[in-house]
Amino acid sequence: MTRGNQDRRRIEILAPAGSYESFLAAVRAGADAVYAGGPRFGARAFADNFTEDMLLKAIDYAHLHGRKLYLTVNTLLKDAETDHLYEYLAPLYRQGLDAVIVQDAGVLEFMRTQFPKMAVHASTQMTITNAEGALFLEEQGVERVVPARELSLEEVRDIADRTGLEIECFVHGALCYCYSGQCLLSSLIGGRSGNRGQCAQPCRLPFTTDKKKEHLLSLKDICTLELIPELVEAGIDSFKIEGRMKKPEYVALVTSMYRKYTDLYLEEGKEAFRVTDQDKEMLMDIYNRGGFSTGYYRQHNGRDMLSLKRPNHAGVPAVRVTGQKGREVFGEALTDIHKGDILELDSFRDHTDTKNNYTFGKDAGRGSGVSLLVPKGRKYAKGIVLYRLRNQSLLDDIGERYGRGAVWGPITGRLELRQGEKAVLTVSRGEVSVTVRAEELTEEAKNQPLDETRLRKQLQKTGNTEFNFENLEIVTEGAVFLPMQRINELRRRALELLEKKICDGFRRKEEGTLYGERMTDQVISGSLYQEEWFPRLSALVESKEQLRAAADSDDLYRIYIDSVIEGDIFRDHELAGLRDKCKETGKEFFLAMPHIFRKEAAAFFDAGWEDFLKFGFDGVLVRNYESFHYLKEHGFDKKVILDHNLYVFNQKAKQFWSRQGQISFTAPAELNEGELKELGISEAELVAYGRLPAMVTAQCILKTTDGCSRVTGITRIGDRYQKEFPVRNCCRFCYNIIYYTSPLFTADLKESLRGLSPAGLRMQFSLEDAEETARIIRLCGDIYHRDMPADLKDTDFTRGHFKRGVT
Repeated sequence: MTRGNQDRRRIEILAPAGSYESFLAAVRAGADAVYAGGPRFGARAFADNFTEDMLLKAIDYAHLHGRKLYLTVNTLLKDAETDHLYEYLAPLYRQGLDAVIVQDAGVLEFMRTQFPKMAVHASTQMTITNAEGALFLEEQGVERVVPARELSLEEVRDIADRTGLEIECFVHGALCYCYSGQCLLSSLIGGRSGNRGQCAQPCRLPFTTDKKKEHLLSLKDICTLELIPELVEAGIDSFKIEGRMKKPEYVALVTSMYRKYTDLYLEEGKEAFRVTDQDKEMLMDIYNRGGFSTGYYRQHNGRDMLSLKRPNHAGVPAVRVTGQKGREVFGEALTDIHKGDILELDSFRDHTDTKNNYTFGKDAGRGSGVSLLVPKGRKYAKGIVLYRLRNQSLLDDIGERYGRGAVWGPITGRLELRQGEKAVLTVSRGEVSVTVRAEELTEEAKNQPLDETRLRKQLQKTGNTEFNFENLEIVTEGAVFLPMQRINELRRRALELLEKKICDGFRRKEEGTLYGERMTDQVISGSLYQEEWFPRLSALVESKEQLRAAADSDDLYRIYIDSVIEGDIFRDHELAGLRDKCKETGKEFFLAMPHIFRKEAAAFFDAGWEDFLKFGFDGVLVRNYESFHYLKEHGFDKKVILDHNLYVFNQKAKQFWSRQGQISFTAPAELNEGELKELGISEAELVAYGRLPAMVTAQCILKTTDGCSRVTGITRIGDRYQKEFPVRNCCRFCYNIIYYTSPLFTADLKESLRGLSPAGLRMQFSLEDAEETARIIRLCGDIYHRDMPADLKDTDFTRGHFKRGVT
């Protein structure tokens, strides 16, 4: 089923909650739905997050107010953890949780079998970059997709038009430099995996190119208020605000802004739509990194999207220095300043010193003169602009409006009082209605009969409940009397029953079983040790030079050529000749599909499909859901192998791919030896050598530093420890690969690998010349074909996660 944009008019404002206080702030500020993490399995492990009791309470609170709660289970789960997933989710499922956001294909498989009535949303961590990937997930029962944040409005619109999925897109907040779900940088540097909610954000640190130090990987936050008409017209159903690590004040303000302007556009149209400068400044005041960008919706990448000078809150221009006398600095207020505002004194320097920030002791209007005392010895030249980091008045206002008080849900009521009958009170919200009756009969009034005004005033005292009467009908016949205490009891009982009935309407019965049986590996189980294990060796090459060296080797059974290799792949005579040489010597010849399969890749394969088939590849290595679905829809009938970044992380992921007829995969790079053994990788290849991609990015380092060359090549960036990260700009498909500083090497751990018995060992070549490529292939051949000891004296390498793993 396809669904056009014209039918999509209700736009959900989806707010983040890293704490219960933020959840309440989001609801008070007008969020239609809130996404939050529980004590386990969420991609923000360092947020306050919710306990189980908090989640159960939040589910009911959301439903009482006509809102929804979505739970993040958007990390990769190890087998030892999937055993606990059922007991974690079952109470929330019964309570009425509205949806689960997932990254792991194994979790998706689990949800569909164990909790089939629960909506599943595909996290942006699944790296869905076009309609092919979205269609594939729709076929797997996903109801909503959060596409990669790198997509343009045109690409989002294509997903909306070609699928029946709900589309949820980020509209405000932080952007990762890497395509979400493809980042191993934090994991490889310090063992804190972004795929496990542990990201240490090393991308926010400075990096160096050609001795120039900048925050090359730190993107500005996005703000898309002014794009709301275009976002709606692109078919987006849910506007998602990033910020589960942010404070309640941030959540409240940003949520209220998107509520305000989304409603403005939907109610008044494009002609009346305008965002005020005051509202823009408030968003800048609450958090920005050197200004905002509109993200990737209108541009593919660019230096102007980056916060090159600093990675944290930059504040707003507040004071222009007009003079200095000793420690006293004089200036002009560029905006209204309030008592308690904090001014950064070093924002114009190359560093910041928060210890020396200045706190204003009184208000000052825009354009007025101000003076402040600065640390001894500090000099401030005339014309320098100092920035405000904290707007105390704004925070106080947010706290007053959204930080406290009940959120009342509108209800209707009807009270009937007749002499000699029991009083009847009916209260309703929407289609949910309850009726209660008094325990005693209504009497004839002897002195002062109850009138409508008095009864209405009493019933409308809903106090600390979640309701207030929007409409209240009172019917009395004759001069009636009932003690006010009984009227109060009627109201209390009716509202309690209404609350219970509303929440009960979302309750579910448990349907799953306690996780069921695991899918066990047929070759390796437990500690089975294979004496007769002879792994096949393969090589993945990115250049013709490497391919020539690989083709000359007798140690390989398969060669993958990367789709970024130079030349017109399917029509290149030299590549065809090397293919023939490989096949003549018994080697399989595979194509490694692009890391990112967006419109550039789709157009490339559409135009060359017949040539691709004629080239005679024996199979392909796929790195994303888009490539898998594209090949399937085009009837590709050769062997397909999943690369490590499709994350077959657990037994359930194996089951998921088995249902697709897919059993060949690459062992994930973030599992250690023991975890790989538990997973079972007898049908998998294991990467035993090569520089792992630490990031795959839509941004281009070369374009940021020197301008776009449209020529594929290698740039290098250095970190604070003088380690170099090579960066390949893959111009054919317009993405960058940032490789780790040192290549992985585990091929010499022969006995450990024998205990795992993978089907094959793969060498991945990226920067190596022909001589180094030949040396590494020969080294692995010596170990496994000639039973020679490994000579590693000239080899710089890392063990990756093979021994340490990730938490």
